[in-house]
Amino acid sequence: MSLAVQKLKQNVAEYIIFLWQMEDLVRAVHFDMVAIEDFVRSFTPDEKTFAEEKKWFEDLVNAMKTEGVEHRGHITEVHEIIFELNYLHNTLSNLVKDKSYLELYRMAQPNIKEYLLRTDGKSTNDVEVCLTALYGMLILRLKKEPISDETAAAMQTFSSLLAKLAHHYKLMKQGEVNFSLN
Repeated sequence: MSLAVQKLKQNVAEYIIFLWQMEDLVRAVHFDMVAIEDFVRSFTPDEKTFAEEKKWFEDLVNAMKTEGVEHRGHITEVHEIIFELNYLHNTLSNLVKDKSYLELYRMAQPNIKEYLLRTDGKSTNDVEVCLTALYGMLILRLKKEPISDETAAAMQTFSSLLAKLAHHYKLMKQGEVNFSLN
């Protein structure tokens, strides 16, 4: 099972951020499969794992080219998952009114609004805001840029909200959740 499939099964939010990283990686090497194979070889312990990971990357490259996101944007799969997460977010917030989820959302809301102001409202929903902000923080950390305590605290509210949402998503996908409104 590829690393991406493992991430999808474990935590859908981490999976999305991982996909965004890999899309950026593929773009950074200009879709060069030799460079991608060298990267894959750097973290695979054996030929079977290498073949699985290489196939996953080939599928990603093909999807990016087919869907015209070679320079920017994300593959359809990402948009579909974010749509599902946003639908689940709205279900937990507005229909089920899950108390623990609502508390995490209440704590994240001011930071979501602030992030939207700073990015001119480019994200389409609160779930995407949280994911985009966390990905931005990851990029800053990779560049060894300073992150203020205020920003780190805001990102923690996003992370906590997404962790809870990812947990509900996993339960939903496993058929272990019942959104009984009685």
